[in-house]
Amino acid sequence: MGLDMYLSKKTYVKNWEHTPTENVHKVSIKKGGVSHPTINPKRVSYITEEIMYWRKANQIHGWFCTHTNELTDNVLYSLQREDLVALLEDCNKVLEILNKSKMKTTQVIGGWKGGKEYMVDVEVYDDVDEVMKILPPTQGFFFGSDTIDGYYKQDIEETIKVLEKELSTVDEDGYSSYEYYASW
Repeated sequence: MGLDMYLSKKTYVKNWEHTPTENVHKVSIKKGGVSHPTINPKRVSYITEEIMYWRKANQIHGWFCTHTNELTDNVLYSLQREDLVALLEDCNKVLEILNKSKMKTTQVIGGWKGGKEYMVDVEVYDDVDEVMKILPPTQGFFFGSDTIDGYYKQDIEETIKVLEKELSTVDEDGYSSYEYYASW
């Protein structure tokens, strides 16, 4: 159990009788090298690609919940390219802050052993006031840690890497949209 998060890209590929030849999409779905027996390519309207998967990156989940159009309460959000640009900008701001911040050791609850809570030492970032204003950890049932530590930074770096790659592709026709989905 835990917060599983998905960013998907939906591209409209439906062909209409009036679609100009240069804009016609050819969709082919094969299973075992032969045309799929139950999917009719002529009826396919969208192709959905998984752009990114996160696990317990609750700061990213919180960002989507706060900054995008909710379709299903706390689960499904509609996004546009501009939303991803804004998330990328916020991630870059946070990474810049973290790269300048020093680390300190603190104790957090590590779990339970023999019916008693035990503590573990964790390295966390020292100066996080600005980070908390931009991408604060979001608490929830099985959402993971709410500390700003190396794992938090790793989620930010991976998000930057994927978003930069995705945003470098151009959808000049505007046939693509994005969705964010979370489950826990």
